[in-house]
Amino acid sequence: MDIQAWDDVHGAKSQETLQAFLGSRTDSYAILQLKRTDETAQDRFMNYSWLESHGREPEVDHYDVVYTGGLPSGTALEDLYVKFNIDHPADFTGHSLSVSDILAIKQAGVVTCYYVDSIGFRQLPDFHPENYLRNAEMAMEDDYGMIDGVLNNGPKEPVRDERPSVLEKLKNAPEPEWPPKQTKHREERGLE
Repeated sequence: MDIQAWDDVHGAKSQETLQAFLGSRTDSYAILQLKRTDETAQDRFMNYSWLESHGREPEVDHYDVVYTGGLPSGTALEDLYVKFNIDHPADFTGHSLSVSDILAIKQAGVVTCYYVDSIGFRQLPDFHPENYLRNAEMAMEDDYGMIDGVLNNGPKEPVRDERPSVLEKLKNAPEPEWPPKQTKHREERGLE
């Protein structure tokens, strides 16, 4: 299998893994590593200040999700760094966590992303992996109170039939009485 074919297969798996991570209802983390392409070759293993000096920023489309896992309470970014450098899980297939990788942390439903820098981590407020299923639902759902992972569950209120035109209402209105009833004048009613 050539490299491009492998990347195509790996990329498809990466999207599924990303969607599972974003859709998870529990606290979790994901490790994103740069894809092996000509476009990302010069960014690989470069610190954040190098990216800035070259007018670049990490882009979601340049990364694959290589691993996800549950996030135990009290786990720090440094704990994950040590785990993926010294004590790799058996099913981890990426390279050791290194500069240019990204840790995505999901806690209480909020995803925060961190660039692994030369020393420490740099939060990336504008780096947002997209939940494509949620975006598809937002585009198709006709009731925004029902953003729940099910496409178009239907509207809250039943859809009314088309309203009749004013002309139709006038045609169907009862005939007025002729001659019209005479109203009593003010004096005839006893009012002055």
